Amino acid sequence: MSEDKPSMEWSPEAVRRQLKKTAAEKAEGSVKAQVFFDESVSADCLPKAAERAITEAAARVGRSACVKVSRVHKLANSVSVIGDPDVIAELFTVSPVKTVLPSEIEDIYPKPTRTERQK
Repeated sequence: MSEDKPSMEWSPEAVRRQLKKTAAEKAEGSVKAQVFFDESVSADCLPKAAERAITEAAARVGRSACVKVSRVHKLANSVSVIGDPDVIAELFTVSPVKTVLPSEIEDIYPKPTRTERQK
């Protein structure tokens, strides 16, 4: 059985670009994202694991921890964060973070394939 490969649309570089683009469009420059953790992080430890990951990512980028956890989603083993797009994007490199996805996605609805009306 072949292993599922993530879409290139959600690669770390693509997500980094999306976060920067969203931040540039906003006056405050902050973005929202979902940070998913490995199964090794228990649901009860998510807040502490998120704070440690944010602190480590901020240190790597060379900024203070200007990202805040807004919600904890225990069933999805994830947290919602808001703040600096560079720090959020750096979370990809921090263990035990599994992936990061932007919360604000431009268009999730399928585009129509036919533009002519049928009679």
